Amino acid sequence: MTPPSRPRGLFTEITEGVYWFLALDVLLVLAAAPTLLLWTVLSPGPLSSLLFVIGALPLLPALAAGLYACRTWREDQDLAPARQFLRGYRLNALDSLKVGTPVLLVLALLAFNLTYSDAVGTSLLNVVFLVVGAAALLVLARVLSIVSTFSFRTRDVFRLAAFTLLVKPLSTLALLSLGVLTFGIILFVGEFLLLFAASLLVFALWASERPVAQLLTTKFVSRAEPDGDGSAAAPRPLEGS
Repeated sequence: MTPPSRPRGLFTEITEGVYWFLALDVLLVLAAAPTLLLWTVLSPGPLSSLLFVIGALPLLPALAAGLYACRTWREDQDLAPARQFLRGYRLNALDSLKVGTPVLLVLALLAFNLTYSDAVGTSLLNVVFLVVGAAALLVLARVLSIVSTFSFRTRDVFRLAAFTLLVKPLSTLALLSLGVLTFGIILFVGEFLLLFAASLLVFALWASERPVAQLLTTKFVSRAEPDGDGSAAAPRPLEGS
């Protein structure tokens, strides 16, 4: 007979949590290093805003891997952030680039046009570009959340992102709040703070997206054999290959 496991103390929970957040923060910063390097050497110019957004491409698989690691820690109690982050990066890198690159291109064009509209002083266009940009950022966060948890086809990911943004208003509001918090940190404190708060922000994003994952699991994830067209989807695995 296996003896019952000893209860975990509060100190153990706290130290494990601190270790996990610190380790994930380091992993996120390392994965984002190409973007950070490009942003550091980027000089002001007519194409700087365009290059700034396109330079964020390495952040897509990094964020998806961070969300995957958050899920394994909270749902599977796996205190191995490096292993799970690298596994999540391997599983989600291609899908995150597939769904995130088109959105980043839209954001890049919006940023370029916003810079140009500032030069000619068309304030109405500024408002339009900002609204469309905010919507694109919401879609980007949602599609990365979906691909970090599920294996859907690319076009289905965008459909489900639009669907859940409408039917889960509280989760959408949470995304907006996280966006406002992030931009507030950048504007009033400095970008450097994001390097230390990256794991906390990613974990907050994962927590806010849990209702969306539960909805998709209930309504769209088939646990039966896929149809002939291979359209059935499955959650990303937590363990194994």
